[in-house]
Amino acid sequence: MKLAIISVTRNGAVLADKLAKSIQLPADVYARQGRDAGGTAHKYDSLSRLIADIYLRYEGLVFIMAAGIVVRVLAPHVRDKRFDPAVVVLDEAGEHVISLLSGHIGGANELARMLAEPIQARPVITTATDVLNKPAADLLAVRMGLEIEPFDKMKHINASIANGERVVFAIDSDLAKHDHYTRLALDLGVTKVAELTVLADTDSYDAAVILSDKEMTVEKPHVFLRPATLAVGIGCRRETESSQIDAALDHACHKIGRSKKSIAIIATASAKQDEAGLLAAVQQMGVPLEIFSNEELEACIERYQLETSSFVKAQIGVGNVCEPAALLGGQTDQLLLSKTIYGKTTVAIAEVKFR
Repeated sequence: MKLAIISVTRNGAVLADKLAKSIQLPADVYARQGRDAGGTAHKYDSLSRLIADIYLRYEGLVFIMAAGIVVRVLAPHVRDKRFDPAVVVLDEAGEHVISLLSGHIGGANELARMLAEPIQARPVITTATDVLNKPAADLLAVRMGLEIEPFDKMKHINASIANGERVVFAIDSDLAKHDHYTRLALDLGVTKVAELTVLADTDSYDAAVILSDKEMTVEKPHVFLRPATLAVGIGCRRETESSQIDAALDHACHKIGRSKKSIAIIATASAKQDEAGLLAAVQQMGVPLEIFSNEELEACIERYQLETSSFVKAQIGVGNVCEPAALLGGQTDQLLLSKTIYGKTTVAIAEVKFR
């Protein structure tokens, strides 16, 4: 996490320099013109213009000033807790460190605790689940490296946890890392980890947090935590639009009963590495794109005796893209979905090998 530490007074600038030197995270210090502490701080004239410029350039923003000033200057930029930076506010005497924005997903709560320690300040955390020492679902997702689906239900589940309702935490026993996730959940404060079968007993719980890559219907309020388990191989014709590729991924994942949120990697041939639609689709999903050479794909085709197309080979030099790309991307030898054609796009899916 890279920080920006911002002050508006000379005393605040002194504290900013002290903080920057005492923490292990990289940090840039910003001081108001004429009110710096004589150090190497970046100077600014307008706080609102500064924030407009740097808001999305840092994972964490640390303000040393009144909380009201921070609220007003941030208001035009706050969008979504999945993307907003962690925001922490200190008074210039260094007595309180307040987690203001993106407490769980952005890491502001942990950042507040970390900044408070070297200056012997009091961290101020107002998130209900933290105050009550209960495991928030979004914090579990962050610490376990999982995607949240649907995201807009998260606040309702966390409210159920904070209100003491019966919220069950269920893990799919079919997951390769089932034991790892179970141990980690218990380490993070989950008091009881159940299997998916308990969800059928709707009288025994009020809401559910479900760790699985499967699509399923659950009657009670719930949120899924999706592990990265799928490697997708993609082949596409030139100038295929990103929307077509995205729709193909939706259909392909649905066909095998898995969530698109569980895609860990997308793989393709080197001939497609500059395909604009594919690059846009991958960027929008936020997953890595792995490129394999024709030689790597051919070796995989031969090893697993995959079917080839003479037309495709004449076009790009290799007769099958999506299937060997999926197997190589997942570092596995078995496909969950063989080559399936969706208009201008071909898709194959493999399960990512346990790593």
